[in-house]
Amino acid sequence: MDPNIVKLVAAGVLGAHGVGHMLGWMPAWGIAQFEGVSSRSWLLGGLVGDGGVRLAAGVVFLVPTVGFVAAAAGLLLGQPWWRQVAAGSAVISLAGTALFPQAFTTGSTAGSVAVNLLVLYGVLIAGWGSDAAAI
Repeated sequence: MDPNIVKLVAAGVLGAHGVGHMLGWMPAWGIAQFEGVSSRSWLLGGLVGDGGVRLAAGVVFLVPTVGFVAAAAGLLLGQPWWRQVAAGSAVISLAGTALFPQAFTTGSTAGSVAVNLLVLYGVLIAGWGSDAAAI
């Protein structure tokens, strides 16, 4: 398969995954409402109150939004830092999913976790994008 097509598809998945995180921060900050989701946290609710939880949820999901879109751009532009940004975004996304398990619908949560794990596997274990392994 043409490596440029593979790179384009991988960047598209990263970018789309980042954009999907808008579903986490937009409702948390009152910008949009989506049926069947909540920015409640099983851990933070009693510690920081509703306003603190909403702020934390917004930040926790905004970071991977920006991170995955930046990683996609970095991949397309041949920047070596895209791997670290993608891996960091995946870790933050997984932490957000653990802290705010109702931030997305069940299907979206499953898809998000799957993409995050795939990114971590690809970047950290399979070496995608390193000198030794192409995407």
